[in-house]
Amino acid sequence: MPSRLIRRVQLVVEELFVNTVTHGHGGDCEAPVDLSVSLDGDHVTVVYEDTAPAFNPFAGVETPDPAAPLEARSVGHLGLLLISQLTERREYARTGHRNCVTVELPAR
Repeated sequence: MPSRLIRRVQLVVEELFVNTVTHGHGGDCEAPVDLSVSLDGDHVTVVYEDTAPAFNPFAGVETPDPAAPLEARSVGHLGLLLISQLTERREYARTGHRNCVTVELPAR
């Protein structure tokens, strides 16, 4: 993969991981995270799974308006904004006791 694409994938994974640790587990923990990355033609698919309590990061969370004045913005959710801007498709599923987030990025 081109280095620019690798950096975008890394940023998405980092944002998901920080949310897992900070919000899902409330801080440092030894809980496992599973990750798979596949390149298929024009897209990279990332499947990210964790064992944090059930949480759909894409439901009911308003994406902040980056054009709004600073004092009008709520704290947080910038990671979700980054993910939404870098990906073309985002899905969430709860499978057993695991959160499963699948995102697709353009491979261009």
